Amino acid sequence: MDAHSINLGSVKAAEEALDQIGTGNSRLMAQRAIHINIALKQVPGSDARLLKGAYNEIGAEAAVNKHVYAREEGAVTDMIVMGTIYQHREVRRILADDPVIRPWLDAIEAVVENCRETTDA
Repeated sequence: MDAHSINLGSVKAAEEALDQIGTGNSRLMAQRAIHINIALKQVPGSDARLLKGAYNEIGAEAAVNKHVYAREEGAVTDMIVMGTIYQHREVRRILADDPVIRPWLDAIEAVVENCRETTDA
């Protein structure tokens, strides 16, 4: 038996590794192999809680400060949202109809679609 860590630094690298084992759906699976952490600044508490809930619901994570977590009135937080490319896109799909949260979703999407992991050839 052999097990070892594998570093897949981009979607292309993930597709290539998955193709080598013959998955038959490497393109789809590659989106789930790449994890991206995104920092958001000065997020109002209610927006932060909504984002955190959506991320947690799909098995990803979002870190907020303790004041937002405790639902203190007027709390604002910096956040780190953590997930795979697929999970970030899934949160966008889930919350797409909420006009208040839309600017945060657009900011997250811009990072995901333009980061090194998704754009490297």
